[in-house]
Amino acid sequence: MLLRFRVADHRSIRDEQTLSFVASRRRGGDRHRRTETPPTVSVVGIYGANASGKSNILDALRWMQWAIQASHTNWAPNRGVPRHPFLLTEEARSAPSFYELDFLHEGTCYSYGFEIDDEVVQGEWLFSFPYGRPRRLFERTGPDENDYDFGRALTGEMRRIATLTRGNALYLSSAASNNHPLLGALHHRLTTSIQFASQDFPDEHIRLLVTRQLLQNPATAPDINALLRLADLGIEKAEVVESELPAELAERLERLHRLMAGDESLRVIPSNVDYLKSRIQLRRTGSDIALSIDEESAGTRVWLSIVGPTLEALADGSVLVVDEIDSSLHPLLSSTLLRMFKDPDINRKGAQLLFASHDTTLLGTMLSEELLSRDEVWFTQKDVDGATTLFPLAEFHPRRDENVERGYLQGRYGAVPHLDFDMVRKIFQERQAALDEETA
Repeated sequence: MLLRFRVADHRSIRDEQTLSFVASRRRGGDRHRRTETPPTVSVVGIYGANASGKSNILDALRWMQWAIQASHTNWAPNRGVPRHPFLLTEEARSAPSFYELDFLHEGTCYSYGFEIDDEVVQGEWLFSFPYGRPRRLFERTGPDENDYDFGRALTGEMRRIATLTRGNALYLSSAASNNHPLLGALHHRLTTSIQFASQDFPDEHIRLLVTRQLLQNPATAPDINALLRLADLGIEKAEVVESELPAELAERLERLHRLMAGDESLRVIPSNVDYLKSRIQLRRTGSDIALSIDEESAGTRVWLSIVGPTLEALADGSVLVVDEIDSSLHPLLSSTLLRMFKDPDINRKGAQLLFASHDTTLLGTMLSEELLSRDEVWFTQKDVDGATTLFPLAEFHPRRDENVERGYLQGRYGAVPHLDFDMVRKIFQERQAALDEETA
């Protein structure tokens, strides 16, 4: 379960920004004063104008997860840190980037974070909060093996692992690779319990892999098909069918798979010939003809690709992060996804949904009674220097009966584009005047 995420100096995010899943009535407080189990929300939506930084907030969380997963095993020893700092000022370009995540694991709150520059890890820390009191597990103040302090609560071969940790790799990543029990468990939690979904082709393909696996499971296939029928797409059933690959191609793929097996970063999930021989096909209502998913509309593909990760998140109690949740989906389908995460009878394990959207109907009451509460809505806005600011709707203290959708579109909370239609008209008038002058 995510509690808070902080980031600074990542793409358009120059200054430190905080995104919180903690319910607003108890949000805030000192960094190391966490209650053991703070009340949280299950859904958080980020709104803002185009290019305001919504996607960069999600990208920062995704990059942090990738760094935790790959820094020890996949970052080249002498090539520094592949970060993405704010580039519009020299000061930010040379300043360290900062990432910190507060999360709940097996009933205990943890706070993990790090600072990196272009070359090395400048700082890294991990605190736990048993019974609400801070306890340092480890703290790192530089890239060298002598830059570590370990708390008494952390046992194991910490010093040996420090000697094996490169200056440009995270200690948490190195500890997991060296089988440290607690740090390995936290590493696994952070790298597997957050799923990301954007609307580009690779992400849709990955999400369809999840849906395909669920369709091949007799226990979960009925749920996928029920949600397909619910969406009123005219589809009665989705199924996975197999076809034979040419023998020469199958042999080459098997050989490639064996070569890739030693490098986790190169493996496709699942990367084997049996998987490549299968595909999803759809049967439409009232028809015996089966069509490939590639022949369906973008909306059908998006819905089919998102229901799999959604069911998986709800079953595991994990986090699903969706950029542009409204892309190719009807507002009623987007709202259905939100309601699934907010319904305690459906979401029994504390799964969370973090999304970015332009769909303002999710802010209002047209689709249902207050789909998003005040502490579930966040906004992004860029200042004159091109830096993203992230802030919650709750800061504006809207009245209980306030129409948030209308207020947002009217610019009451900021985070909307500043458009002057008179200027649009003037552009076309001047263009037409120039054409008239040329033909005169």
